[in-house]
Amino acid sequence: YDRLIAICWPLRYSTINTNLRPLLIIAGIWSLVVLLEIFPVIFAARLPYCSSREVQSCCCEHGPVYKLACTDTSYNRQLATAKTLTALLGPLTFIIFTYVIVVVAVTRIASISQRWKAFHTCLTHLLLVLLYYMPVILAYILGNLRLVQNVDLFTAILTVSVTLPPMLNPIIY
Repeated sequence: YDRLIAICWPLRYSTINTNLRPLLIIAGIWSLVVLLEIFPVIFAARLPYCSSREVQSCCCEHGPVYKLACTDTSYNRQLATAKTLTALLGPLTFIIFTYVIVVVAVTRIASISQRWKAFHTCLTHLLLVLLYYMPVILAYILGNLRLVQNVDLFTAILTVSVTLPPMLNPIIY
């Protein structure tokens, strides 16, 4: 969003990005995240648990919790899959859409040096986005398709996917 405004409307940047607009965006995103997390937790709390209550995961995920229930959890799994797809693909779709608009706007710039500067500004951010989304999406695909049966391997994949991008952030920028 910030890159889109900065590149497509650079002279209006300060009037578009007032203090209120980012605050509203952040409040909206937090509200969406809370809503996305409330329903699976409520549904998981209603399940009967007969066996062990030890969750075999290092992350706060619904799948390992549902495995502990002694009833049919297909609805819960569908809800968790829909939530995961919404949480992962929604922002990624928005980011890709804004970068398509940015690329179109940058190609209209006359100077090659200005084009390079604009692409360079966006390239670092896009690299971090890909570094974050690719391992996370891969981990969830592997988990949902049950291609990784080893809990420790899946935990390692998730741990790397949430720690590597923040560690590389200062180096890339």
